Amino acid sequence: MTKATLFWFVVLLLNVEGSLVYAQESAEARAALDEYIAAWNAADNEAIAAVSNFPRVSIGTAGEVVVRQAAEELEIDFDLLRQAEGWDHTTIDFIETVHIAADKVHYRIVSSRRRADGSAYRTAPALYILTRQDGRWGLQLQSVLPPTFIAQ
Repeated sequence: MTKATLFWFVVLLLNVEGSLVYAQESAEARAALDEYIAAWNAADNEAIAAVSNFPRVSIGTAGEVVVRQAAEELEIDFDLLRQAEGWDHTTIDFIETVHIAADKVHYRIVSSRRRADGSAYRTAPALYILTRQDGRWGLQLQSVLPPTFIAQ
């Protein structure tokens, strides 16, 4: 075996072992992300706050940064969202675990806002970072890029 082959074998082995070590963390973080999406679709601000970690940071499509220090500051106006956009629910169309550590997972996501008939009217890529604080996983950073698809 050449030195180069041995090197790449060790790199591959470390990646596989690292994935196995963090399998539970990955599953727990993903469950928290699924809870977040379910809370969002239920238009339940209390449940959204419960599956968030603080300070909670949101970076909008134009780079605007919103930092919420506590759950009381996290309030989405779902009635306005329904009236202004015709929003009914949001789907995760693509998700990829990009980085994982014992207390933090980065996800690359593409999500769509949808009307009651299921049609997508806005699709956008995003980065979601979930962290574990005091043994509990929650969304701590959400960075959304400009939509790649907007229907009128």
